[in-house]
Amino acid sequence: MNLAFLLVSQRNRKVFTYRSNVGVDNKRNFEQNSVDTKMITVICGTNRANSNTSLVVRFYENLLKSKNQEVEVLYLEDLPKDYVFHNDVLGNASPEFTNIVKSKIVPADKLVVISPEYNGGYTGALKAFIDGVWPENLKGKKVAMVGVASGRSGNLRGMDHLTNIFHYLKMDVIPFKLPISRIETLIDNGELVDVYTMETLDKHADQLIES
Repeated sequence: MNLAFLLVSQRNRKVFTYRSNVGVDNKRNFEQNSVDTKMITVICGTNRANSNTSLVVRFYENLLKSKNQEVEVLYLEDLPKDYVFHNDVLGNASPEFTNIVKSKIVPADKLVVISPEYNGGYTGALKAFIDGVWPENLKGKKVAMVGVASGRSGNLRGMDHLTNIFHYLKMDVIPFKLPISRIETLIDNGELVDVYTMETLDKHADQLIES
């Protein structure tokens, strides 16, 4: 059985294919993964609607699914509007906030944080969410990062800031921190189309899965 995830670059007409071959040679591994499934949650690190970051999040989600991973996605824009002041840590959390944490954070053994650069760092919306989750629900989880920016740095500074926070929370940070620069030049008609970026994201996802 072949599972293919196919994308065509509008810019240079190249075809980029993700293919997972499940045959005799790797049937044992596939069966083992299907029994002992590990969940990965991809977090969109902005609450801005229809953001370029969300395009990268959707691409990464499809990547993981094409590799037979169980995936959940958390868009910060879906959080309750008052989560900054009403959450699990400060108290009076809405059932909606608590259910999101229980369904998307607690059962995940790995997280992928894809965050845009805001004013030389990551977003306040993301920091407020992290601060609203009990540290015990993050401790020990593996976390990978992707930075997204219109400029040249690809949110490297934001990922450095997040690294310090994740280490403080005793999370296991994946060393491969991927900066995506000049994001507007890499998308077309609401889709990520740059072949080099897609290939690099593929490698990033592989490292996360293998960790």
